[in-house]
Amino acid sequence: MQKRSNYPRNRNLESENSLWNPLFLHYSFVIDAIKKYFLSLPRDRVLNIYDLGCGQKPYAVFAKNHKYIGIDIDEKNTNADIIADITNLPLASNIADVVTSFFVLEHVVEPQKVIDEKYRILKEGGELFMLVPLYWEEHEQPYDYFRFTRFALQNMLQKSGFKDIEINEVNANYSIIGMHLARLFDRKFFKVFIPLINYFFFRLELRCLKRARDKNITLSNVMTFKVRAKK
Repeated sequence: MQKRSNYPRNRNLESENSLWNPLFLHYSFVIDAIKKYFLSLPRDRVLNIYDLGCGQKPYAVFAKNHKYIGIDIDEKNTNADIIADITNLPLASNIADVVTSFFVLEHVVEPQKVIDEKYRILKEGGELFMLVPLYWEEHEQPYDYFRFTRFALQNMLQKSGFKDIEINEVNANYSIIGMHLARLFDRKFFKVFIPLINYFFFRLELRCLKRARDKNITLSNVMTFKVRAKK
């Protein structure tokens, strides 16, 4: 069963994506990955997008051309369209063109059930897109259960029946180092250095990710994975 989070999910993408934010090196790459995915979707028809564990639906703004349905377990979440346990969705099979979830899988006691449900509600040929952390501190305690390697993700997706699986890094080494350094400087008289730290490590991370892509290098010290798969 999915547990309800006790963590506030009020989101402001503009402030999260600010160089002044000590967590900029996390949010900047995450927001960019999600935005690029939604912008890559076909625009000649309206897609049914189901966002599992939607929180306040901060990313719905990137999918304005489509029908964006947010599902969350928190009964107090007035932004969710459907209140439900995502391990047992009250939805028919084969109804979704796209199923998304962002930093949700690690908060579910039985993540395989979530993957199975995603597969079930997707139409034939429909697509899964999700972001999953590998390197991140404990958060939303006590409902933080897992971190997933690319191999664990691949295994779970294959068990559910997914194909054409792509698992890639969103951010990695330099984001981890830079974010920790920025957080150390998140003090009254040192905050002025945070934008400089973020910008420096942001540029390093871009170069690192480009080099990895160009040379087909698999990075092992990864902060976040993005996953795409087809039914």
